[in-house]
Amino acid sequence: MILDGIIEKAEEVRADFAGRNIYQTAENSGAKVWFRPLGGLKGFYVFENGKRYIVVNNQLDEMTRRVVCAHEFGHDMLHRELAVGGIRESTMFLENNKTEREANLFAAELLLTDKAVLSELQYVSDPDTAAFELNVPVELLEYKLELLNHKGYNFNFTAVQSDFLK
Repeated sequence: MILDGIIEKAEEVRADFAGRNIYQTAENSGAKVWFRPLGGLKGFYVFENGKRYIVVNNQLDEMTRRVVCAHEFGHDMLHRELAVGGIRESTMFLENNKTEREANLFAAELLLTDKAVLSELQYVSDPDTAAFELNVPVELLEYKLELLNHKGYNFNFTAVQSDFLK
């Protein structure tokens, strides 16, 4: 899926299903969000018998749970047809996998509004501090900067680390 399609889908989701948080937004769309102990698994998405399930490891910190939920929700919105039997992940932010990259871009677009990121970047110059202030991993902010660049901005950022959340 191209960047414009991901941006458009995130805008549609925000307009149609926005909740107080990512969990409520996903639930408003009809997906069930469950928190379970998953060991080394971060989360997974399943589409079975017309039902949509996002399962997030409840042993993760809150910031990571939000990102994992948004990422799995990205699979729900973008890759539902691929999820029969489930998409299970122990790692995130893998650049070499097209569907994972798209889910990460969707999560970044959904969790980070343009306004919030642009406002934060007026006061801080390094991505680590901006990510801390925005309460997201720096890797997610880097995906958002890529999307902002696609929208016409000109941010310099480093390559996303592929081993994040291993």
